[in-house]
Amino acid sequence: MSYCAPGILCSILESCSNINYSCISNTSVCVVNSCCSPQAVCLPWSLVNFCKSGWTNTGSMNNARYDHTASVLTNGKVLVAGGSYGSAPMNSTELYDPSTGVWTVTGSMNNARHLHTAPVLISGEVLVAGGSYANQAMNSTELYNPSAGVWTVTGCMNNTRFSHTASVLANGNVLVAGGEDARSEIIESVELYDPSTGLWTPTGSMNSARYLHTASVLTNGTVFVAGGHNGSFPLVSAELYDLSTGVWTLTGSMNNARFSHTASVLRDGKVLVAGGYNGSFILASAELYDSSTGVWTLIGSMNNTRYYHTASVLTNGKVLVAGGIHDNQAANSTELYDPSRGIWTRTDNMNDGRILYTASVLTNGNVLVTGGLGVGIVTLNSSELY
Repeated sequence: MSYCAPGILCSILESCSNINYSCISNTSVCVVNSCCSPQAVCLPWSLVNFCKSGWTNTGSMNNARYDHTASVLTNGKVLVAGGSYGSAPMNSTELYDPSTGVWTVTGSMNNARHLHTAPVLISGEVLVAGGSYANQAMNSTELYNPSAGVWTVTGCMNNTRFSHTASVLANGNVLVAGGEDARSEIIESVELYDPSTGLWTPTGSMNSARYLHTASVLTNGTVFVAGGHNGSFPLVSAELYDLSTGVWTLTGSMNNARFSHTASVLRDGKVLVAGGYNGSFILASAELYDSSTGVWTLIGSMNNTRYYHTASVLTNGKVLVAGGIHDNQAANSTELYDPSRGIWTRTDNMNDGRILYTASVLTNGNVLVTGGLGVGIVTLNSSELY
């Protein structure tokens, strides 16, 4: 007998063909569960992550890369774009199919770039904006059409920038904030992309210039920016963007200045900030922002210090933090934050230590990590699933 979860026989569950299958019960999702593999079954949401067995290698990318982007498309596939191999930015892109574990090369971007952004628009297209090529910040942007597999140039931003953030707003527009420009200056400028016109429009500037910060869309639709670096020192400040007015307002400051950290919006609407670098030390500290009060609260620290890591909100509400720089090398350690208990717990190590990589929550609940720099500053093409 094979059990998909305690007390639940795989044989009694509805079978399904792939991750796009609609289960009869709206409280179940089609997954390839490790206890039933390779049989796909409709497993209750509450048990999706119960029987995972840590990290598993999946298909390798066609090109090793770091400082790239990964975007989960509406069809469940993952689009990886650009990045660098060694010191050379790339224009190649490829698609990961979770149902097969295979990567397929798709259309190349018009411009090679790394340190760019790549949000998925409401239309399903992917907007790549800015980045760096030959050590110069870019203002060019382009759209990927998943149906055709081709890239089309769209309007240029008003400012060149890399290491910025991009947030898809409730109205479908994209808000790009901060970054470093072609003059090697850290900027406070912000602009909006309108998919209906393909044009960028400047909007209110942030109160502080910053890059290597985080930007989160809160449950009330406002954009919340925290930390980062202004070119002189790490930032402790945080601010909110109001879509209706186009104005940024300072909110409560973090307890610790940090950059290259992560920020995760939890189910209760609070924002979990973890790790990062304060200019002197790599941090293990974590804190919660309550948008209803504007107050930060320190919580238990992670088991490991880390920055340039990733943080993924799982289907069970927990947050998976993985990799990053620890002890001056690429770490493979991972840990889980449980919001209901407020504690961090170590979980299985990745097969490769990684920094400057991507982590994506798939529609089946798994987390896909791709590429990055590994131990010995080796550029990786490997991918793995949690």
